[in-house]
Amino acid sequence: MSFLGKIAKAMPWTKKAYEACKLEYEYLFKMGPKDKALVRFRRAGGEALRFRYDIKDSDVVFDLGGYKGDWAAKLPNMNCQIYIFEPVKKFSEDCSNRFKDYDNIHCFAFGLDATTHKADISHEADGSSQYHNQGDTEVAEFVSIEEFMNEHDIHRVKLMKMNIEGGEYDILEELIRSGRISEFENIQIQFHDIPEINSEARMKKIWEDLDKTHKLTWAYRPYIHENWELKNK
Repeated sequence: MSFLGKIAKAMPWTKKAYEACKLEYEYLFKMGPKDKALVRFRRAGGEALRFRYDIKDSDVVFDLGGYKGDWAAKLPNMNCQIYIFEPVKKFSEDCSNRFKDYDNIHCFAFGLDATTHKADISHEADGSSQYHNQGDTEVAEFVSIEEFMNEHDIHRVKLMKMNIEGGEYDILEELIRSGRISEFENIQIQFHDIPEINSEARMKKIWEDLDKTHKLTWAYRPYIHENWELKNK
């Protein structure tokens, strides 16, 4: 065993101190902006931040990009009305099976978007997207978010989580344009860097527009997670 190995064995805390110093060095001198944002996110509580909401039984929650229901399953109140949208059929089936005993959890085999349409979507687990086709794809259905809300008589959403690999831009722009953005009390977004759709400029414009109706409560930028809360609830 090396000299350093003997020290680590005799004093286990030295290994933790070394790892902490190494991470700090990489944060300061090696990491790019997104990796730095991820470190800040984890230091602030990480995934736990994404579930700190006062959700009542009567509230409505939208999960856009539901995958297999992992995010929805961690909500602090599972008795509210939860709508999970997942356009990849296999993942949607897994989600439906997972929550088959919950009358208040509704899984849909389509995604929400600004308009109703069909599009090829990649098979990339929780990173599946209609904006980049890597490997296998399938034809997925997307439904206008406003049409869905009208059809289901939903006019207030306590929390909308958006992790939809680029689809967030069209949806938010449409909701802002129509004024229905004010029907969402909390919007938890992960923006995605997709140069082909001019994502950075659109994201900054969405920030400007959201600031008129919502306040930014926390953000880990660029491209991790952020939350906007309605100003006049």
